Amino acid sequence: MKKFKMVCLLTLATIVLSACTIKKPPQNLAIKPQGTYDFKTVGIKVESSLPKNAKFNLLFKDDDTKKVIYETTIKTDENGTANKKVLLDTKNKNLTGLLFFKPENQPKNIQDKFGKYGENIRSTTEGYRVGKKNNQKYIYIKQYGTFWKFGKLSDGGFLVFSKDKIKQEKEGK
Repeated sequence: MKKFKMVCLLTLATIVLSACTIKKPPQNLAIKPQGTYDFKTVGIKVESSLPKNAKFNLLFKDDDTKKVIYETTIKTDENGTANKKVLLDTKNKNLTGLLFFKPENQPKNIQDKFGKYGENIRSTTEGYRVGKKNNQKYIYIKQYGTFWKFGKLSDGGFLVFSKDKIKQEKEGK
């Protein structure tokens, strides 16, 4: 009888331990940022499939100096939307916007779904990147925002986000 109890106990322990290591399937993550700008301000709207309080890191870099000229964190509302209006001088500057979704900065409920290191983010997510953090595979989202002018004489335009920076062709070439 002792052997039977021991076998049952070992079987139960094995089942419990294997249940703890079941890997979650990859999760879809939709992040769709867009923006507009004029010579004094930049407006950003991010629509996502994330719950309330998900965090995005937003920064703007000067392409000529390679320096970050503005950086902030924005949070989603109950609809998964985040909005931000930034006072930023864009006149005669070559700027790039960057939007990041970093799993380690997220609340516990979001980390439970997508993983502490982003391991449960589906690879088809726009801006999907793989790196290393603490000697582990680290997955995050990075989207580039390219500033597109409305027209030749305009001081404003759209901010178009994509996985990679969009190369703009100069007019007349």
